[in-house]
Amino acid sequence: MKSLYHDLNGRPTVSAVRILALAAMLVAAAPVEALDLFTLWRQPEIPLQISEGDWVDYRTQVMAGGRREIGITRVACLSRADGSDDSSFLLELLPLEEQSDGTLLPVPGLGAQVRLSRDILLRQGPLLASVVSVRQWQDGRARDITPEELRDDPLISTSFQSDFTPDEVSNQQSTTRVVAGRQFTCRQWILASNDTQTVRMPAGEMKQISSREIAAAVHQDIPFLGLAYASERVRAESTLDPPNKKIPVPPARIRVEVMELVDFGHDARPHLTGAH
Repeated sequence: MKSLYHDLNGRPTVSAVRILALAAMLVAAAPVEALDLFTLWRQPEIPLQISEGDWVDYRTQVMAGGRREIGITRVACLSRADGSDDSSFLLELLPLEEQSDGTLLPVPGLGAQVRLSRDILLRQGPLLASVVSVRQWQDGRARDITPEELRDDPLISTSFQSDFTPDEVSNQQSTTRVVAGRQFTCRQWILASNDTQTVRMPAGEMKQISSREIAAAVHQDIPFLGLAYASERVRAESTLDPPNKKIPVPPARIRVEVMELVDFGHDARPHLTGAH
């Protein structure tokens, strides 16, 4: 008896092609975590130090699908007078814009304040579990974000969703980085992981193999995670077993993200009104 997913000549039916195409889409749509300040927060090789007043500015570049996106973000830990307390840090996440003279200024009316439990310093559990509360500013108006909305917010979720666990960690030769005129001799690490996802269907098995490699240059004098520079390369490639020319297989996808420290300091001041 012929399979319901093949015609009398043994060829895949339209239904089979559609189902496998859907399977391919599901595999290809697996979420890819973005590189951000807290991606490596649980790695013992990376220093984790958060102090009131610390701030960092990072320029990011994302290259994927023939497109490149550039942005600049500030993460600042406010003082106790501005909202941090014995049990939590109050962080500000601010998108920045570069002026004609090179000065970086927060985009007016945009950003978020995130209250983060000091338990984050224990490096345990998922990062989002350390988020106590979030207030978001859009067009100058503030509102509190629910846990469900938090996962969908691009500025906040990409900074607090990553719980990267590498399969391999290797120590590289030290490198020199210059940040705002200051020279740092940084330790370098390569952290890599591989993941395989499989969707089994009557007409075949769709498999996606994803590899993720992060290179990080760190120095203990830099706030938060000591990152002077970090880059990430993610590759996802799909295969169908057995191969079938009539079944669409997603093309290989490559995403490259670079995060470079522009400046940092220890005198953070709040830019968003209405601290909580």
